[in-house]
Amino acid sequence: MTSSALEQDSRCSRWPALQPPAPVVSVRGLSRRFGRGCAHCVELTGEAADTNVCRRCGAVVAVHDAAFDVGPREVLGVVGESGSGKTTLLRCLHLDLVPDTGTIWAEGAPLDRASVVMVHQNSLAAGLYPELAAESNVAERLLATGARSFDDIRGLATEMLAELGLRRERHADALQTFSGGMQQRVQLARALVDPPRLLLLDEPTTGLDPTVQADLLDVLQRVTQRLDSATVVVSHDLAAVRILASRIVVLHHGRIVEQGVADQVLEDPQHPYTQLLVESRLT
Repeated sequence: MTSSALEQDSRCSRWPALQPPAPVVSVRGLSRRFGRGCAHCVELTGEAADTNVCRRCGAVVAVHDAAFDVGPREVLGVVGESGSGKTTLLRCLHLDLVPDTGTIWAEGAPLDRASVVMVHQNSLAAGLYPELAAESNVAERLLATGARSFDDIRGLATEMLAELGLRRERHADALQTFSGGMQQRVQLARALVDPPRLLLLDEPTTGLDPTVQADLLDVLQRVTQRLDSATVVVSHDLAAVRILASRIVVLHHGRIVEQGVADQVLEDPQHPYTQLLVESRLT
């Protein structure tokens, strides 16, 4: 090897090629059906059949062979019409449902319940307590993780609520006295006070007026970019997904029919279903 080649090889070893960060969450071959099912469920459902219901046995193939990665500080948007499989996929990621096949890994190990937190459409679904103070609802998550110092717990809860835009004089107010948008912020504070590996956002802007939606999206965008967590947002609101997500997965009849960079998918959709989905939101 010549001296110039040796110098080049030395430079390459000291400055390795840049690689994308390892994914926080990896999903491979995830499938879930409802009903007994039969040997023909897969072939009789999906794009060609234009249904996710097997005409042979009546089983619903809610999700079939889903695969994707989500990296640190990345937000993956999952979009599709009602019945496309979004909710089933989300429930599998939250470990509420056990997939029939496939794996969900978090940083090299099977995803466990302690590593995932969901922000629901409403606070009651999230298990928050409407009669308790906002800071108490946030503190409850810290207690569940083993924290016992009252001063530390209150300090962290106060810090997170303030960071998400709740005035300190309202931290001791009951959750039920808050508007929908403020309750979403309390939910988010509770989720992030002990950051999970995987953060799930289920229709985070549903039922909020446009001004509140814009404020909440600004908060979500800021905090997800700061965390090392992976985030998956499921929504029918393509405008909200475009603001939050760097990549998008499109579900139709339980199958991923298109995925890619958010702007590219929404500005130049390749699959006919994605084209219809985008057009329907523009009319």
